[in-house]
Amino acid sequence: MKFSVLYLIAILLIGGCSSLESVTSNFLSKIPQSSKESYDVKSGDSIWSIALQYNLDPETIIEHNNLFKPFTIFPGQKLYLDNSSISKAVISSEQILVWHSPINTNKKPVSQGSYWLMYETDKGKPISSIQEGRVVIAGPDIPGYGNLVMISHPNGFLSLYAHCKDIFVKKGDVISRGEIIANVGSSEVSSPMLRFQLRKNGSPVKTSGIKF
Repeated sequence: MKFSVLYLIAILLIGGCSSLESVTSNFLSKIPQSSKESYDVKSGDSIWSIALQYNLDPETIIEHNNLFKPFTIFPGQKLYLDNSSISKAVISSEQILVWHSPINTNKKPVSQGSYWLMYETDKGKPISSIQEGRVVIAGPDIPGYGNLVMISHPNGFLSLYAHCKDIFVKKGDVISRGEIIANVGSSEVSSPMLRFQLRKNGSPVKTSGIKF
């Protein structure tokens, strides 16, 4: 709803002898509330864990909350998430390349929601990098994902491999396409699995468009 200067004048006339504070209060009460959704930071949260939970680019959270390096957040802090960005945080299949499969298996993965692929397979099965890149996370750094490997690839792509058993790479390592980076585990889940996600410029790629 847009309010013109004439509408404001009308409010002033109707208010008569009302105080300026009263008129301002009446005016502001008619303005729709922001579409931003808020989130109360919990112990163990990080910018990345919240971004993954809401399928957002971490930069979206940083920008909308005026955070500065090293982007420290604390329990009880209220962060604002831009709802309008969530609907845009999906990359279309036209932008997807052909990747190396993270698991060598004939069994197709199951889509978990729109953005995660779940491979239910034997514990210890090798996990491979889908493309060359550099390791940015290697360990239980983000609660809820167990032992996690995150690799940054050319052209803004990022791959995530969750619930690993053993991790064979470390942060900063340069990885080649198809290189074994970890093996399947059950860290923070009840049965062995690999949960995989692909992101472009920080935003999730729909599983329906990922091609191996």
